[in-house]
Amino acid sequence: MTRETPGAATRTRVTRRIAADPTSTALLLAGPTAFELWPGVRRVADVSGRTVVETDLTPERAVAASVRALPPRRTPTAYVTRFEWAGPGLPATTGELTLGYAPSADGALGTHAALVLDSAGLESSALDGRALEAMARGFLDNLARAAELRSHAA
Repeated sequence: MTRETPGAATRTRVTRRIAADPTSTALLLAGPTAFELWPGVRRVADVSGRTVVETDLTPERAVAASVRALPPRRTPTAYVTRFEWAGPGLPATTGELTLGYAPSADGALGTHAALVLDSAGLESSALDGRALEAMARGFLDNLARAAELRSHAA
């Protein structure tokens, strides 16, 4: 769900259940390949503690962004990772991904993933709320797929 308020930050929140435990899911975010879980994002370089990525917003338009991502931090009930990005034509965005414990009815351990993005300047960027929400859902889908494949292989 994306909530846009003119002149204010836009909040995008998406959730997903992942059929893998939060610890192994969080480990996928601790490495450099975590950036590749975002749909269409390519890692270009590392500069001064930030990662430069590139993505195609449209077939004719590639944009670069500077991304800072912190490793997942364990809390008593979940793993939390924070990140931010900025780039020409993109809204300045901060994000938080929470991976909480979510047992299923059969007792199998799963993960409740909640991704929240706060974006400033979305209305004047190359993205709109719908596209940002689709990217966020795509990220959670890719994270789930990678975590579940890893979980079933173990």
